[in-house]
Amino acid sequence: MNLNKLFLILTGGLILTHGVNSLMMSTPFIGIIIWSFPLTIFFLQAWFKPTARVYQIFSFIILLYFMTACLNVFGPLNARLLSWLELIEIVAVFFVAVYAAREQLRKNYF
Repeated sequence: MNLNKLFLILTGGLILTHGVNSLMMSTPFIGIIIWSFPLTIFFLQAWFKPTARVYQIFSFIILLYFMTACLNVFGPLNARLLSWLELIEIVAVFFVAVYAAREQLRKNYF
């Protein structure tokens, strides 16, 4: 499977998982939109014009999401299963973005 397709699938799944988890925690709708907006922008950029720069910037931004997901998982005494799934998806999409950037750079170099 192409890394770009895997990136799109994982990012879409991450947005969906966080949306469902947030609705279960009664997060206001505007909070869900604000949280999902940067991911949606990078999702669309990776879909229409994938470049190494898009993946590199996304890799740094996803680290902020990793921090908040760690607080959601390890902060409360009983974390939700969807919070764990969200953390796993964030780690997976980080690694896919790093390797997708590397693949883009190699494709443009050779």
